[in-house]
Amino acid sequence: MTENAPGTAVAVASKGPARGYSWPPFEPGNIAHLKHGAFSSRAVGERAGLVLQELAAQRPDLVADENALSLALLARATAREELAHEGLEAASAAGRDVSPRLLEAATAAARVARELADSLGIGPLAAAQLRQTRSSAALNVASLAQQAPLVLAAIQRALSVCGLAERAQDVVAALDAALMEVTEDD
Repeated sequence: MTENAPGTAVAVASKGPARGYSWPPFEPGNIAHLKHGAFSSRAVGERAGLVLQELAAQRPDLVADENALSLALLARATAREELAHEGLEAASAAGRDVSPRLLEAATAAARVARELADSLGIGPLAAAQLRQTRSSAALNVASLAQQAPLVLAAIQRALSVCGLAERAQDVVAALDAALMEVTEDD
């Protein structure tokens, strides 16, 4: 008996197993307590590994040392988003109330994943910007190729004016050959 308030005593509950129940202690790695895994570092890490493998298979050009941190963060954010959405869907399908914390986690993870994908050039906005850059580069190359003969003619004229007309043909031929090599490499 312990004293609860001055002059009153309260019985202390027994420290033995309740109603004779007995369970073995949880083993390391036990996931019986997980509902969805969106807040579990281990579950998110395992799913992130799968996401990273899928990303590497779809976009091998992204797998480089300079992208390692961004890819790892993207994989974790995507994994957390997937796990949270699966938890939301399961709760909804079972007719249970949806946890506001889980809903916020899914929304935040989706936002972070989108931002990281855009920074890596994976999202739709980044893809559109890449298409625009490629188109501009192609136009610039075409414009330069169109102007090359004019530049060569101007160099030939300038060399003639300087009294180097006999060397003008050699210089122009060398420049023309160099320009052809550069455009063939691209």
